[in-house]
Parts: sequence; C-alpha cells; structure tokens
Amino acid sequence: MVSSHPQKPARRRGSAAEEARFAIEQADADGVARKAMTLRMTLRDVSELKRDPKVAMADISYGPDGMRYLGVAVDQGGVTQSTLDRGDTSYVRGAAAAAPAAKPKATRKKAVKKVAAAEKVPAAEPVE
Repeated sequence: MVSSHPQKPARRRGSAAEEARFAIEQADADGVARKAMTLRMTLRDVSELKRDPKVAMADISYGPDGMRYLGVAVDQGGVTQSTLDRGDTSYVRGAAAAAPAAKPKATRKKAVKKVAAAEKVPAAEPVE
C-alpha cells in the first residue's frame, strides 16, 4: 500500500534526561533564561531522570521550591507528555489547575399540606 503522505524520519527517542537536556540547550540558544523555563514532566519521566546513571548528581538539585534539572524547575505529573515550557505561555509554575465553578446546591422546598376550603374553620374571636 503506497501512501501519498511523506513519512517522517524515525527519530529514536533518547532517555528523559537526554530529551530534557536537548530542549533546554535549544531554549538557551534561543536566548530564554533558565529561571523562566519549566520542565513539565510525566511521573514516569521524572522517575527515569532520577534513576538515570548517566545523569551527574550535580545536574539535579532539590530545594524548598522543588526539584531542578540543570537549573530549570521541574513540575512533576499532570501531563501526558513531557515538555519544556519556555515561560512564554500562560502556564504558572506550581499553580493548581483552575477548579470548575461550584454549582449551588439545589434545595427542595418543604411540602405544604393543602387544606380543602370546607375544612377551613374561621378563627374564633377572643371572648371578653
């Protein structure tokens, strides 16, 4: 079966560390500051990065603001594919996704007993 679409050359995916290093170096070459960058990584890729024997211990650091790889902040989880945010999007590091607006809870009105007109008794007047 012949396809009219040209096939993309097969690019072998490297380790998570290699892919992240490549993306960071590309952004550095484009003039993006490392403080503005955020690596948004899947939990699997973060685990792979931490365990990779090829990654020097000096490349990964931990602090009160979280994990950093090559000086770039790492956000773990919440994505289906690891990407480098260059700081030019509306993404805010560490911010939780906006929760949907809460709907007001529906309340039921209390049932009112209907009284037939014949059953209504006029109120008695006070006797003096």
